[in-house]
Amino acid sequence: MEKNKPIVSIVIPTFNRSKFVQKAIDSALSQTYPCEVIVCDHGSTDDTPKVMKKYGNKIKYIRREEDFGPHFCWLEGVIHAKGEYVHLQFDDDWIDKTFIEKCMKLMKEDVGVVIADAEGIFHFKKSFGRTGVFPREKLEKKLLKGAMYSPGASVFRKKDLIDALYMENLPIQKYTGYKGVGPDAFFTLLALLRYKKVGIVVDHLVFFRVHENSITIDAHKNPTNYTLLRNAYENVIIYYTFLKWFWLFDKFKYLSLKYWHRWFLRIARIFLKKIGLFNEAKGMYIKIRTKLFP
Repeated sequence: MEKNKPIVSIVIPTFNRSKFVQKAIDSALSQTYPCEVIVCDHGSTDDTPKVMKKYGNKIKYIRREEDFGPHFCWLEGVIHAKGEYVHLQFDDDWIDKTFIEKCMKLMKEDVGVVIADAEGIFHFKKSFGRTGVFPREKLEKKLLKGAMYSPGASVFRKKDLIDALYMENLPIQKYTGYKGVGPDAFFTLLALLRYKKVGIVVDHLVFFRVHENSITIDAHKNPTNYTLLRNAYENVIIYYTFLKWFWLFDKFKYLSLKYWHRWFLRIARIFLKKIGLFNEAKGMYIKIRTKLFP
């Protein structure tokens, strides 16, 4: 690794996509910024292990015979990362060779996440106008309105990814889960809670493959699956709203703003009862405050 440059780990979780994952790996290995590449394979039954052998020590290959689901696969890859910063690269997508370099130019102490444009998907040039660092609120508004930004286009801090990777279900859920989606939105939202700014690269540096058996493609073809997909993201938005409320609760409490503290509690009770989550929210306050706002 070059001196004075923080290590970036590119983590590629994979499952039965030996034909696709090679392009993802090759694009990671061709980066103009020094990176380590980790491929985490949970339970593939195709020839993925054989394909990985040809890369030798160019990558770190983690293999488990049993498939524990996507969240565990993502988490294990991130835990093995040596870098302070991590890019989660999905096995059916690929990145431009300058992706990490351009993202890291914007990564500062007060920047929680850097996101690059994806060809034909995000349209950052229209939304943000230029490459640069922006107040978190500008991206937060878009996410809360339902915009979906994939971690496959982002660079995060390792510690934030680990905290965001919950094991199966969120502590509060209005809808039943949808395997493989939801937490990707929470990665970005948690970073916006912890840091004041976000980095945006308007260049098209990320490429998402359109193919059969893709979660998003399959969901758009099937009305039932599409509803489940949207509900999964709605769960994340609800959970994020709670986190912001708890953050405000702490602010009011420790600043001795008694009137606003009482007002907050009244509004919170009304909201929780209205959406049917009052009982689920009881006792969650301390856990969330300890884990997500250390």
